[in-house]
Amino acid sequence: MDLRTALLLPGQGAYRPGAFAGPVSAPVAELLAVVDGVAAEFGHAPVSPLLTDAGTDAADGRRLAGTDPFALQLAIYAAALVYAREADLRAPADVVLGHSMGEMAAAAHAGCFTAADGARIAAHRARALEHCAAGTGGMLALTLPARRATALLAAAELPGARLAVVNAPRHVVVSGPGDALGRLAALADVLGVRAVRLTAPYPFHNPLLATAQAEFAAAIEGIPERPAQRRLYSPALGGLVTDDTDVKASLIAQVTRPVDFLAALRELQTYGLESVVECGRAGLGELVRQAVGCGAQTADRWLATGTREGPAAPAAGAAAQVAVPMAPPVPDSGAWAPVSAPAARERPAAAIPVAEPAPVHVPATAPAAPDPTAAGPAARVPGPVPALSPAGPAAGGDVLAALQQVYADRLGYPVEAMDPDADLEGDLGIDSLKRMEVLSTLIDRFGLHHVADDTRFALQSTLGGLARLIDETGRTTAPTAVRADG
Repeated sequence: MDLRTALLLPGQGAYRPGAFAGPVSAPVAELLAVVDGVAAEFGHAPVSPLLTDAGTDAADGRRLAGTDPFALQLAIYAAALVYAREADLRAPADVVLGHSMGEMAAAAHAGCFTAADGARIAAHRARALEHCAAGTGGMLALTLPARRATALLAAAELPGARLAVVNAPRHVVVSGPGDALGRLAALADVLGVRAVRLTAPYPFHNPLLATAQAEFAAAIEGIPERPAQRRLYSPALGGLVTDDTDVKASLIAQVTRPVDFLAALRELQTYGLESVVECGRAGLGELVRQAVGCGAQTADRWLATGTREGPAAPAAGAAAQVAVPMAPPVPDSGAWAPVSAPAARERPAAAIPVAEPAPVHVPATAPAAPDPTAAGPAARVPGPVPALSPAGPAAGGDVLAALQQVYADRLGYPVEAMDPDADLEGDLGIDSLKRMEVLSTLIDRFGLHHVADDTRFALQSTLGGLARLIDETGRTTAPTAVRADG
């Protein structure tokens, strides 16, 4: 099965006031009218003006999250559907997936629900949250790998705070009570970890929402569900939707369950994923690049270049216009390690292992985590790269010990924290630029000038694997355990 192109329907952070300001095509106007009709069923004013009025005094997403979260969530649903339909007119995608609450719009776009019933599901969810979860908390993004974030939460002992979303190798979101998130943000600042409070009005994907979840489940019980009419991937389920999948149950479950977006992208890559179109303003593209080496195109540009007045017929080779080649995925040995391709195709729905991750050492003074959105694009390696075996004979103790000393000195960690099997990026926070700096030091320390262009050294993800590779390729000088900056 080839799933080369994907439509990505975003969630909470995708709202943009006046996104469709100006003339819109008849299909867009019809879809917005459908959502407005559902809003009226719930006794609410139309939400389409939030998207169509250029001069609207409606708040931005942050203000709207506090004053009218019901309207905000319906507007996000409507916008995602509009963008998805416009994107499909240009270049029909092979698979659809949603991010967090974007899964409701993704399921509707895939045909599991009518546009109106999908809007009703979104409205019932929003209303249940208003009734049961007002003032319960919010969400905080951290520039950390999942395992380190989990360890930090365990050490901080913050009641109600949970790892809610894993977006990329070094980007997670924590949800919980406001005071807990405030303490976590302060702790992150001390540790040099970037923390950003999100516009989310509730602690999504957290057991704190169990009461709202129960009300939501009861409210949508009678809404009809149909088999998906196209390929649909559900991050909530951890796999592709089949005719037997209970999509409503997955939407109910994700209210309190964490979302592993990183694993979803990695599994789709095993099906041949090559390009992603984000159905909204740019927001997830950088996370997609970090996860699987590809930036997402955004569908909103098409609404600004003529499709407002009517749909454009797909041009020959249209898929190539939005395709962005993907680099090989960066291995990640965290608690959300990607499954193998055969296992991914066979499993109906995998649970996300967040409760009991593998233990990881968190140094008392962690190094500052780089801002993933500020870094330039990862360097692409031309030509085929020889496959590396993650296992093998133990490397010579002198090589491994010297490697541990070099990295410990470079990072300011104790040597004993340099686990041979720890992932250099996922566990130790060593980004690609820092790895290249250290590699230049290793070339001198180990006499590796004869293999300086061997790309396997740059791609190796653990100290143990790097030590084995040095032994395999041979070295011209004995290793010396000296400081990397000396």
